[in-house]
Amino acid sequence: MRIGKIVLAGILGGIAIFVISTALSYFFQAVFGYDVLSLGGMRAVNDPVMVLFFAYPFVISFVVAILFERTRKSFGGSVVSQGLSLGLLAWLVSSIPSAFIVFSSMNYPIGFTANSLAGPLIYMIIAGIIIAKIMQ
Repeated sequence: MRIGKIVLAGILGGIAIFVISTALSYFFQAVFGYDVLSLGGMRAVNDPVMVLFFAYPFVISFVVAILFERTRKSFGGSVVSQGLSLGLLAWLVSSIPSAFIVFSSMNYPIGFTANSLAGPLIYMIIAGIIIAKIMQ
């Protein structure tokens, strides 16, 4: 395994996911008129465990980078095509089941579900392209 490339891909992909997901979250909250911090079941902002929320983009980026490293021979085409496929696959596996569970079991606003589907679709594709480019 090429650890250096995985670390770089994980960090840069994580930064992209964090920036894009934060911007899209503000957008969806403004359009759909809800406040994610006021939803039931959410931890308080001052809860020390909330620090882990900021690790999520990097955790998912590192996992996707490792999976790409292990399966990259299965992805054909250009680097952008590989990244697009990688991002779509990661979105299908992680975001759709998560959004389905939240939608079917919680009384959250529809904007939350829309953000849970559209946001990751965008940032997973961009992170996938970044990861594929670094891992080539």
